[in-house]
Amino acid sequence: MNYTIYDLIERFIDIEKNALDVYKKIEENAKEKNSKNIEIITRVIRKEEIKHIKYYEQLKEKFNYELNDTIDFYLYDKVVKLLYEFKSQIRIPHIENAQDLIKYSLEFEKNSISLLLDIQGRLLGNLNDVYNNVYKIISNIIEEERRHEKMFSDLVLK
Repeated sequence: MNYTIYDLIERFIDIEKNALDVYKKIEENAKEKNSKNIEIITRVIRKEEIKHIKYYEQLKEKFNYELNDTIDFYLYDKVVKLLYEFKSQIRIPHIENAQDLIKYSLEFEKNSISLLLDIQGRLLGNLNDVYNNVYKIISNIIEEERRHEKMFSDLVLK
């Protein structure tokens, strides 16, 4: 069986859905504690996560016929292991205030970017690979995550 970037995008969507579940739980906890500011911020973050999922879905549709660059099974296996480890470390944090939530979200985005850069590096077999669709699409995803990271870093109180 050959694996493609399409398969990786499916895995990225799973991670975004996990993050969405975490934020949903944070929002529920905030409602229980009657913490309106955390509830509102979490709702906004959840909308952003939904946009991320839609972005990934659009990537799949946009590049549907171009997503046939295969990924070596050994490399794909290594990448899936990284994704599994990342996913298994996603936890519902203890949030006391809005800054805790923003810092958690910022850290999550930074970790996502690190993961994507690691994956991109592992899939880079030689210099010509920077021109293949796998590399280009992961680069697009990294840029999307960086926009998200910037949004949170701008909100952190210094």
